Amino acid sequence: QLFSELVLFVSKFISQVQKNSHVIAQIDCLSGFAVLASEHQYKRPSINDSFSIEIKNGRHPVIERQQPLGESYIANDLFLDRDSQQIIMITGPNMSGKSAILRQTALIVLLAQIGSFVPAENAEIGLVDKIFTRVGASDNISMGESTFMVEMNETASILNNISERSLVLLDEIGRGTSTYDGISIAWAISEYLHEHPARAKTLFATHYHELNEMTQTFERIKNFNVSIKELKDKVLFLRKLVEGGSEHSFGIHVAKMAGMPQQVIKRANKVLKQLEKSHSGEELSDKVKSLQDNEMQLSFFNLDDPLLERIKEEILTTDIDTLTPVEALMKLNEIKRMLRKQKRA
Repeated sequence: QLFSELVLFVSKFISQVQKNSHVIAQIDCLSGFAVLASEHQYKRPSINDSFSIEIKNGRHPVIERQQPLGESYIANDLFLDRDSQQIIMITGPNMSGKSAILRQTALIVLLAQIGSFVPAENAEIGLVDKIFTRVGASDNISMGESTFMVEMNETASILNNISERSLVLLDEIGRGTSTYDGISIAWAISEYLHEHPARAKTLFATHYHELNEMTQTFERIKNFNVSIKELKDKVLFLRKLVEGGSEHSFGIHVAKMAGMPQQVIKRANKVLKQLEKSHSGEELSDKVKSLQDNEMQLSFFNLDDPLLERIKEEILTTDIDTLTPVEALMKLNEIKRMLRKQKRA
């Protein structure tokens, strides 16, 4: 009875309680931002209405706090815009830090736009309306979807919703299928993003070193790699993002670090040498280079052909909200007839 009476009494002041809670929550959040910035040397970002993102010595806000005692986080610079460096293709070995660079970029942009200082020496952020990410591996067994199917679904959603202010982060797209399938898909996605009128800013981490060839054809794609230093029997990860592509993944070195049996490591090295000898990466690179023919040079969005312009006009002027299924079929048949007529001509 006492509890019921208390609830009844408090219910009269619900509006005031909610308003106070909202104000306290805001103060708590801003106070948290202030403490974080003060304790970890965050800097005030500059937000503007440009289409570029420039980060000087950016850091991952979570990973840098988990560094072992005595180790410091390796900060990285990053620049993206719509005119000269729209897509950054990041290659490098496993465990080198490619994914961390993708994630820290997204977090810095997000923190800047919610009013927080950021873990960077300096950051100039052009407004971003959407951050699209395709990172990590997951599947949906209950719905009968494999890891690769989930990856393709998510990537399709990204490609269908990008805008000129979008930031796209793609990590190892195409790895869930065969090498040739994976390279083909990754290449086509990169080309689509480059040729799309929105020119969405993109970070693309990949193991497919063949994609480094894209810079020869697409002017706004730039190659970067997370540097390493090869020692006698191991690899030293430098964690620094530098210009230029990488040619090796050092997967066997990583397997060795993970404690894989020595017998497996030795055998893997032998098999790798045989594979490199029989059908080297040069053969694959040559095949990828051959993609740069006239067909690939055509933009997906060039509609100089008068017929295509006419079809485009037909589609744009069609009111799909009032279109019946029969009318839609008739419209499709009309477009088909126009294309056949041109083909015969």
